[in-house]
Formats: sequence, C-alpha cells, structure tokens
Amino acid sequence: MGFLDQTGNSGKAADKRSLEAVPEDTVWAPSIGGFLTDGTALFRVAHALSDNAKGELLLELEDCGTLEVVLCPARAVTELGLRSVTPSLQL
Repeated sequence: MGFLDQTGNSGKAADKRSLEAVPEDTVWAPSIGGFLTDGTALFRVAHALSDNAKGELLLELEDCGTLEVVLCPARAVTELGLRSVTPSLQL
C-alpha cells in the first residue's frame, strides 16, 4: 500500500527523488573535543560548523602545539591524512 504526496505522485517516486538530492559522498566527522593527528602534529576538534549555503560541514581544529585555530572542511580531514586518536593517560 503506497501513499500519495501533495503532487499526487506515489511515495516511491517521492522517495527516489529525495534520494537523488543526497550527495554521493558521505563525510566522516570526528567528535567535538576529539583529537586528530597526521603523525606529526596533534589537533583538537574545537567546534563543528555547518555552512547551510553550501551544505558543507566545517571543523575548527586547534593545533595542540601552537594553539592556533584553523577552519577545515570535514571532507578534507581524510584527504590531509588526519586520523582520530585517543590520548593515553601517563602518570
């Protein structure tokens, strides 16, 4: 049993159109407060911002060595070779 949307089309057609509007790329985003590294530098994810005009997720990354903050598209995280890490506690 299907349903009709406001244009009188079946729900399956409406579902297909909505899926076509979804970008093919899936963006992985680290959690706020998480840490990323490229093996040389360590970054803390300070904030995540959504650019609604472009539909893009932006990450505010704090360099743990210099405390400088950079704004980076989430899609560029893996392109830059950054990977998520968990700090260990050393006493």
